[in-house]
Amino acid sequence: LVKKINLSLYSLAKTNLNEEEKKKVWEGLVEHTKNISDKSEEVLNKLDNIRFSESDLILQEERNELLQKFDNLLSLLREEKSTILRQMETKVVPITPLRSKVVKRGYCYFCDINIASGFPYKLAKEEQTVLAIEVLEGAEFCSQECLLGYCKEYKNREKLRVEEKKKNEEKIAEDTRVLTEAQTRVARLQGKINELERKEQEMELLRKEGIDAAEEKKPSSWQRFWQKVGLAKKTSLPLTRESLKREKITYQMKLAVAEKEVQKAIITLSIDRQVEQERQKLEKKLLQEKKKNEE
Repeated sequence: LVKKINLSLYSLAKTNLNEEEKKKVWEGLVEHTKNISDKSEEVLNKLDNIRFSESDLILQEERNELLQKFDNLLSLLREEKSTILRQMETKVVPITPLRSKVVKRGYCYFCDINIASGFPYKLAKEEQTVLAIEVLEGAEFCSQECLLGYCKEYKNREKLRVEEKKKNEEKIAEDTRVLTEAQTRVARLQGKINELERKEQEMELLRKEGIDAAEEKKPSSWQRFWQKVGLAKKTSLPLTRESLKREKITYQMKLAVAEKEVQKAIITLSIDRQVEQERQKLEKKLLQEKKKNEE
């Protein structure tokens, strides 16, 4: 599945397929992912319903290990599905702030009709301040409709600009939160792995000294008898190098998933920051143009 997604990411960008045709490709991958997830969940449910006697500790451990693997698989599938769905999202183009036109003497600033022989409508500085609308010095309008049309367009653009800025800031904040959480998971999982590796080293030292930790914790024959008749609690499975190794592998799998989440979060944050930077760049450019025209 990952190979198919990566291949599609690479190849679709180089094809002449339109957006609708590309969307169909991604929809096919979504369905394929769903089928795999459904089968995995079915197996997971069957495993979860299997019960062993308390004496079958090895079988219980193997079942738990399989449960963990399938749970990790489902997490990976959900992650890959989100990757596909992001490709199907409508691409957002930064909203360009209202571009100041060049004032042409004798022409309507809104519709560009010649008004040399007519009565021009204007907005005084005080009116612009009250209405929170900016018009270049010397701009005139051929009619009330054009003046109102410009005001409406300016207001709509300004509203969209403010909303886009807010949306970008919220997305960046959310991306930062996701990245922080993912990085925290990486650190926590790495700490678990380090702890298990320390235990492995300790067990190796004990082994070299001729002491087997599992043998030390092994119950006596009397303890096993009392456990069998139900007069004593059964001890947990002895901690062995093999069990430590299996536990470490489980955490390493989780760590790989978390590291991938960090990578994706970094990319998403970078993209959203670039969108906001582009918006700011456009605003700055238009402000410079406005000052230049006013001079």
